[in-house]
Amino acid sequence: MDIQGVDVAALRGDAKGLALFFMRAGNCAICLRHVRALAGLDLPGRGVAVAVVVPGGPAEAERVRRVAGALPVVSSAGAAAHRSAGLDRTLLVQHSGTVLIDAQGEERYRLAATLPTGSFDAAALTAAADRL
Repeated sequence: MDIQGVDVAALRGDAKGLALFFMRAGNCAICLRHVRALAGLDLPGRGVAVAVVVPGGPAEAERVRRVAGALPVVSSAGAAAHRSAGLDRTLLVQHSGTVLIDAQGEERYRLAATLPTGSFDAAALTAAADRL
């Protein structure tokens, strides 16, 4: 999967997959809660790398790094990475979502929503990671 502005191969490294969480915004309280939950899943222990994608620039990414712990946080120029991953806007609201990509670059799991409450499911993501 090609995501504009995000080096998927470098983030994945030699892991069997890469879980990406696309935040609605760097200051979205619900998205930040999802980032904390994602950091606690221990997906790297299952052989899956994890990264958070923040729309905006370095300042937004730095704000998220404070709560992301060891998770890599990358910023996209505006919402370019979100758009290239199929996460657009509805009525000026940026969609957020979780995507799992396997080692061949194929999408194996996706959960996306206009409202961030529907864009992350820890149990479903963990089950999808276990199927890789």
